[in-house]
Amino acid sequence: MTLRRHLFCFGILVLSASCSAIKNSSKYGFSEGYYKSRLFHKNQKKVYVVPTEENIKVYTAKSLQKEYVDTMQSLKIAFPPNQKPLQFASYVFKQPSFDIDVLSIPFKYRPAVRGFPKQLNATFNGAVYLGYRSDMYRLSYTQTPLRLFKRNIMHYGYSIGLFTGLGTARIDEYVTNNGINIQYDGAVNLSGLNIIAGVGKISLGIAVGVDNLLDKNRKYWVNQGKPWVGLSFGLNLN
Repeated sequence: MTLRRHLFCFGILVLSASCSAIKNSSKYGFSEGYYKSRLFHKNQKKVYVVPTEENIKVYTAKSLQKEYVDTMQSLKIAFPPNQKPLQFASYVFKQPSFDIDVLSIPFKYRPAVRGFPKQLNATFNGAVYLGYRSDMYRLSYTQTPLRLFKRNIMHYGYSIGLFTGLGTARIDEYVTNNGINIQYDGAVNLSGLNIIAGVGKISLGIAVGVDNLLDKNRKYWVNQGKPWVGLSFGLNLN
């Protein structure tokens, strides 16, 4: 299989995974599961949250450790959509997780190197990202002019981890200091560190990495193993 076909297959894989992530990912939804919160204590404690159309039900983790669980008796508090509970304060529910993403890095900034000026590259770059993620959901109520309360859930989070993948780079006589006399799009392996921050469903990241050309002309390429900074977009797979 030629190098061009390898890149084509990798691009299809990234696209397919991205489409699957869009359809199936519930990372940004306040879904049923364990969280950490200061809802019942000054310190963060483990709670179990069950969001429904009628209420957001919260149980302490300790109340669910019995052999038989009576959900009515174990229920500690519920947050209805249109009624603010008495003595309510804004609460945050935190959920740490292991993050698996497909990254796209559309722009790379390269510092000046070996007499070559600063560069802003816009070429294909796709990578797999593994990291630690922390999602937070802030629960609050706002009052309408009709003196009714509306429940709001604001999601924000961050993630930090490592990535590796494939990309392309323009290779010619200029970026090789006349080491070659042809022009082509070379395949590169990119790897590095990525930091992602998001609010709601909007996530942006900053990637810091290096590229390694995957052919014999790597010894001439001025950017071989040199650091760059890029803008990244991620689609969650888990």
